[in-house]
Amino acid sequence: MAERKRVVILGAGFAGLVASQKLAKEAVDITIVDRRNHHTFQPLLYQVALAVLNPSDIAQPIRAVFRHHPNVEVLMDEAISFDVNRRRVDLRSGAQLTYDYLIVATGSTHSYFGRDEWC
Repeated sequence: MAERKRVVILGAGFAGLVASQKLAKEAVDITIVDRRNHHTFQPLLYQVALAVLNPSDIAQPIRAVFRHHPNVEVLMDEAISFDVNRRRVDLRSGAQLTYDYLIVATGSTHSYFGRDEWC
């Protein structure tokens, strides 16, 4: 019997969650790494600001999303580097993850290149 492939997914935003949900049905072991233990559905943040919804209505614990998938492990940590040649991810906690496949779904941030007045 062939050894199961290990997939590491960095980030549990929309892209990371969709990839995880699709792969969770396959014969692979998945490790999701995110700095937060919940996913916030950002398109509804304005509803929270207007007091139409409670914050808990738009935030879902990541582990709860995958509670019926024993092949999915969720780590609350942060990737600080990865080595594609060694197929290894280094985490802020000091842990190291090895993988067969790596999905980097960390999202994006803005940068004003040191020009905060552009905000």
